[in-house]
Amino acid sequence: MQILVALLASTALAFAPRATVRAPTSRLGSVWYDAQPQRRALIAGNWKLNPSTAQDADALLALLASNVRTMAAPPEIVIFPPMPYLQKALEAVDGTGIAVGAQDISLEESGAFTGEVAASMVRSLGCDWALVGHSERRTHYDETDEICNKKVQKCLAQDGLKVILCVGETEDEFESELLETIVSLQVRKGLAGVDVADADRIAIAYEPIWAIGTGKVATPEQAQAAHVAVRRALSEVLGAEAARRVRVQYGGSVTPESVDRLMAQPDVDGALVGGASLVAEKFSRICEFSAPGTPETAPPREITARVAVACQNALGESPIWSQRTNTLYWVSAVEGELWRWNCEDAPYKIVPRFGTTLGFVAARAGGGLLLGGEDAILSLDETAREAIVLAAPPMEGDTRPNDGRVDRDGRMVMGMYNNYHRAGASQGEDNSGLYRFGADFEYEELLDYKFRVSNCCCFPADGRTVYFADTPTRKIYAFDYPKSGKPSNRRLIWTQPPHWPGGPDGAQCDAEGMIWVALNGAGRVVRIDPATGAIDLVVHTPGCPTPTSCTFGGPDLDELFITTAARPAGGKLFRAKMPFGIKGLPEPEWQGANN
Repeated sequence: MQILVALLASTALAFAPRATVRAPTSRLGSVWYDAQPQRRALIAGNWKLNPSTAQDADALLALLASNVRTMAAPPEIVIFPPMPYLQKALEAVDGTGIAVGAQDISLEESGAFTGEVAASMVRSLGCDWALVGHSERRTHYDETDEICNKKVQKCLAQDGLKVILCVGETEDEFESELLETIVSLQVRKGLAGVDVADADRIAIAYEPIWAIGTGKVATPEQAQAAHVAVRRALSEVLGAEAARRVRVQYGGSVTPESVDRLMAQPDVDGALVGGASLVAEKFSRICEFSAPGTPETAPPREITARVAVACQNALGESPIWSQRTNTLYWVSAVEGELWRWNCEDAPYKIVPRFGTTLGFVAARAGGGLLLGGEDAILSLDETAREAIVLAAPPMEGDTRPNDGRVDRDGRMVMGMYNNYHRAGASQGEDNSGLYRFGADFEYEELLDYKFRVSNCCCFPADGRTVYFADTPTRKIYAFDYPKSGKPSNRRLIWTQPPHWPGGPDGAQCDAEGMIWVALNGAGRVVRIDPATGAIDLVVHTPGCPTPTSCTFGGPDLDELFITTAARPAGGKLFRAKMPFGIKGLPEPEWQGANN
């Protein structure tokens, strides 16, 4: 090891300008320049040799494209699929702002070189980027810094083609404090001869080899130190001004849970993502990292809900509290079950004789219940247990009613659910609508766009605002909601943080105008201020990561009831007594009483 250290040090000095002195390691964590330009974040997904079939690639591309279309201010996003999927990737992401790149290019431009792919070929397809010098190419295919430099030059020779050059040290080199020497050497040799005019077409991905695919992640401070070393080397090759502009990504097992802290570092300008880029939800959450400099807010208060009914619903949904009967109602959707509980006696399950998947339940003015089924909208008299068909739901391909609530004017607002929304291919596209209907069942479509999964539909006390989310986008919007006419003035009020899994599901408003949202997958219900997007209270559902919806009930409307899904663990009804004087609102009744 001592011989290796000596050789590396001497080689580094041979490439260093005479005036350069190696900076002490303790200095590397601080920016070395006076003014930091506004570098746009660059998030790249390297698919490597994945997925195994074209059909799986189609599904991944469709989900990713759909997610990115809903992002308010996405970073620059690049994906690097395997060569056979480049064309389909370019077609799938057209119009989304996602760029496509090649994972490698050849040293050759044309001729008898079986299996090789030239930079001119990928550029002519429409690719904007190429990846050069990934650690796996260096390790498995013996690509040297000189080879990487030739490939960089090949890329830059193509008009408009940009390149990410990967650099990084092994674990032994890191432990021997050779990080700066190795990284500096790779940058200077990899960019040797590059014209400063091409600086804006270059990005550097620092990938500690010991963190790739291992689950290990450099601390944000370690990443910052390495990126300073990269930028110092860039200044020696391209000059200080260009070095300030070049984006430096971190690439070492980046996850939604780690991205925020990494991106808060002043010299971390993005991420090169491996395994997480193969899961559309995870990669989308990484792309929506919390921007550095976001003001700190006071941590929210936290309470824990307790199991009230161990009902084992496959998919508990749509809890409502009827003040008329002092009873909580909810459905287990896929089983077609209606549940009721007065909080004193044993809960009671009703299976309407007209069997169908149930999306919601609502109270009817005058008594009885309205049920939103996949095959029919039903009226139910509990005493008779007879479900009467009132109307067919809107027919929109393979969809069914999902989330819905009665508005403050007594009309039912019902959203649809694409049964294949997780498939990603054509059957998982946006094809669902949001509808309103009264006693005449004249369906009025409320939104001028389609979505996949209706959720978060709820109304504050005055009824003149409606909240709504298409769950896969992980965003909640508010609309002005007039007494007549369609909702308008859509505005984003909250985006689920990238380090929380899952997405927003059912929701309810309290008497103070706050929104309570069940985060299905994150094991909590959060109270959100729609004016600021701040969370001031979190209710945990211990042992159950899948809360599906919530509502207020009890004689004083000061208890929060939470339905859950059975998989991976749950299906129970949770209950939490509200602190701090928090109370809910009376649930409106549908004014179609006598149907």
